Amino acid sequence: MERLSLTQRAPVTHREWALFGLRWVIPAGLLVYLFRPEVAAGPVGSLVLVISASAIASNLAVLILLISDHWSKLGALFAIGTDALLALAGMAAVDPALLWAGLVPVTVTGFYFDWIAGLLAGLGIALAALALQLGNARFSELNLPTLLLGLAGLPAAGPLAALMSRDEAETVVLRERLRDRGRRADQVTRLAREYMHVIYEMAAILSASKLDPKRVLASALDFGLESLERVGVPGPLFAMILLFADAPQRPSGTVLRVARASMSVPPLDQSVVLNGESGVIDRALRTSEPVLSHAPASDPEMALFESLRACRTALCLPLRCGNELYGVMLLGSARAEAFQETHVDLLHAVANQAAASLNNVRLYAALLEERDRIVQIERDARAQLAAELHDGPTQGIAAITMRLNYIRKLIEKKPETAVDELYAIEDMARRTTKEIRHMLFELRPKALDQGLLPGLEQLATRMKETYDQNVEVRVEDGIDQMLDEQTTQTLFSICIEAINNARKHAMASLVTVNARVRDETLILEIADNGVGFDVNQALAEARQREGHLGLINLQERAALVEGELAIHSAPGQGTRLTVSIPLEAIRLHKEEEITRIAEGEQARMVVRAAEGR
Repeated sequence: MERLSLTQRAPVTHREWALFGLRWVIPAGLLVYLFRPEVAAGPVGSLVLVISASAIASNLAVLILLISDHWSKLGALFAIGTDALLALAGMAAVDPALLWAGLVPVTVTGFYFDWIAGLLAGLGIALAALALQLGNARFSELNLPTLLLGLAGLPAAGPLAALMSRDEAETVVLRERLRDRGRRADQVTRLAREYMHVIYEMAAILSASKLDPKRVLASALDFGLESLERVGVPGPLFAMILLFADAPQRPSGTVLRVARASMSVPPLDQSVVLNGESGVIDRALRTSEPVLSHAPASDPEMALFESLRACRTALCLPLRCGNELYGVMLLGSARAEAFQETHVDLLHAVANQAAASLNNVRLYAALLEERDRIVQIERDARAQLAAELHDGPTQGIAAITMRLNYIRKLIEKKPETAVDELYAIEDMARRTTKEIRHMLFELRPKALDQGLLPGLEQLATRMKETYDQNVEVRVEDGIDQMLDEQTTQTLFSICIEAINNARKHAMASLVTVNARVRDETLILEIADNGVGFDVNQALAEARQREGHLGLINLQERAALVEGELAIHSAPGQGTRLTVSIPLEAIRLHKEEEITRIAEGEQARMVVRAAEGR
């Protein structure tokens, strides 16, 4: 059973009030003696009044302690000592039969302490009573029954009272424990509500930052400081956010720079540049967990900040979202042990939310960049289509128009020769029709719905029919089954671009297309036996020519399917283009396509069911 210390406040229960009522037995018993004439008339009466008044005064003192809720074991010891002295005084001055009054302090001792204390108290009072009687009377005048009863009853009363109070004491302690735990639970609940309120407000504030990185950093820093103040962390506090920045001159390629700082951070600290490779900051970045420092001035990197050197506690929180690590958030306080575990958890939530917002900013910027790139690709594709129409079918139609005008005049002057010209015009019209059909095929070949191999085979056939260009196609078995529609279309577009380049610029007599799988990588190779070119010079010219589709577009299309394009060529040695795509990326794209198809089918079933109702 848990024991209270002497000075620790004890709960005031009915037990305390019952023992308080028991203490009135002593003054009440003494006052009864005043009604005896031989006592009231003699000097003993005065002693009885003095002892009774002392007992009443001590009871009133105990009453004040109980009412003011200042009761403790120390107060119980005061009451026990006072009652023992009053009982012995009554026995010595009034009547040895008042030995029964010693039961009051003995019982109180047993209730508040253990049975050993109660036994010792009973023995002590019994022996004191025996000594008083032996000193004040001859052996023949001793009140033997009273003495024997006291010697036997007083020592037994203490353990008996301890036994009776055992369950009551345990109940009191357990009740106090429950109350204490209830108070703690209320405190934890209030704190948890406050934390949740803080987190909700933080999410709302960061969401309102409209994907502006400066507003995200400012909101995260200001809200982190405000939340600490709201949960009771005293100031002054120093806070700053450091983000990774490119630094090609450094071995790691990056450094940490202060992107945002609180008003308490001096301007000199905002120009500090860190490597993030030692001390608390390095540990936080490696473990992705908050790290506390109780000696920031001794940390190799934190000590570079003047504001943190004056702090006795510092906290470093990594800004990580998924696999992306953006930097750290640093907070310092001049107080020792300023950040408790709950404070660290709260700040960790703030840092995670800030990292998520920074990740959204990055994704949004990447989305805008991708949108602009796709728009540019579409513009380039339109420009290329316009150029091909101008150089191909449009020239043929213009030539036909001119020849028809010539034939009209020829019929008037030499009608016998007009027939040959009509045959020539018919041949030009057929060629132009083939070119237009080939261009329509390249835009969206139906054979591509069956797979990459059927599409490439039909492309080879049409290239032969339209331009007399020889194209050989080899695709390993099983490749079509692993490709999704987007990857198939992208690889087909790369093949069209490469074959047309070989036909137009390389004067190649043969182009070979080979698709195979090697070392968990899909490899698409387009090679020709043309005149070749200087790759570096061609790429440099392609970047300078606005609207040029060519080689740059081939690289961008390969990147769309997470692939890499390699170009190998030299003047007089032909050209070989190689597209390499990890099979892991291909499987992921295929799984996403299957999921989209399944979700689309499910949505259509729901729509049909709704229309049926």
